[in-house]
Amino acid sequence: HTFLSVELTKLKAVRETLEQSLREKERNEHVYLREVTTLKQETSRLIRNTTRESANLEYLKNIVLRYLRASSSSEKRQILLAIFTVLHFSDEERSSVKHKLAPGWFS
Repeated sequence: HTFLSVELTKLKAVRETLEQSLREKERNEHVYLREVTTLKQETSRLIRNTTRESANLEYLKNIVLRYLRASSSSEKRQILLAIFTVLHFSDEERSSVKHKLAPGWFS
């Protein structure tokens, strides 16, 4: 009877250890699932940004190409304004570019 009692106590201790281990693994699983969700969202955001940047780059390429092919200075002025906008030129940057162009070219 004593032997069975000792074995039962040992088995209860093992069961308690296993249950604690299981609870810890379940908590970890919840943490990992949240991390996976966060990573999936971040991946989706990065893919959207990359796609958007690719489209913006293509648009900018087309604007620069139009600028290089433009035959009149009035057309170049208009295209240059688009370049300023797409590249988010500051007022200072716009002024420095306008200053470098031939006098009256940007009037």
